[in-house]
Amino acid sequence: MTYLLICLTVFLVSGLTLFSGFGLGTVPMPAFALFFPLPVAIAATAVVHLANNLFKLALVGRDADWGVVWRFTLPVALAAIAGAFLGARLLKKVTLKFVQATVVAMMVVVGAGLAAGML
Repeated sequence: MTYLLICLTVFLVSGLTLFSGFGLGTVPMPAFALFFPLPVAIAATAVVHLANNLFKLALVGRDADWGVVWRFTLPVALAAIAGAFLGARLLKKVTLKFVQATVVAMMVVVGAGLAAGML
């Protein structure tokens, strides 16, 4: 039953992100984390992201402006690598509780902004 609930949640959110571009990073991770250890939840979320992106590519990729795609690919890839490197270094200097509190605060601010129509 647990697997069915998680699969249904992720499937519905994946469908919503096709149109909104938002939700796949915020909903499945907590859903996975309720039932699995955090490293497993993170890995499962990464697999969902990969599968969702491959599905979107297959669905709408033929209509993409590939010149624009390639101009964004390199900077985004470099920024992701830099962010992972800096994040790993930052986690050695701050506590996990601080990171958790910061993420919660950011989610509250973004949620309030969305609810108020500001974002």
